[in-house]
Amino acid sequence: MLCCKEAISRMKNQPAGGHVFNMDGAGADGNATPRFAAYGATKRSLQQLGKSLEAELKMAKISNVGIHNLSPGMVTTELLMSGANTPTAKFFINCLGEGSSKKLTGGVAAVLH
Repeated sequence: MLCCKEAISRMKNQPAGGHVFNMDGAGADGNATPRFAAYGATKRSLQQLGKSLEAELKMAKISNVGIHNLSPGMVTTELLMSGANTPTAKFFINCLGEGSSKKLTGGVAAVLH
């Protein structure tokens, strides 16, 4: 929330405005995230945060700043792998996950340019 506040305060005064991108993930759809309740709860809250920020921008007549949620899909991270307690689970997570944060970062950077 603090980062959104700071980004909006800077972007609204830029001639071209700007865009705030929040990354959601497991739990964003409201489904349970066993063993990761806090993670799922924070990801679910991003939809509400985005809608509220959009409404506040509209009330303040700020139209040059956009609020967006990105859903990258499964990305192999330490948090995800900590829930994989069998070799089979780790195998499937590695097959389904992105596998490299460099790829994700490059993809996001390409979208932003």
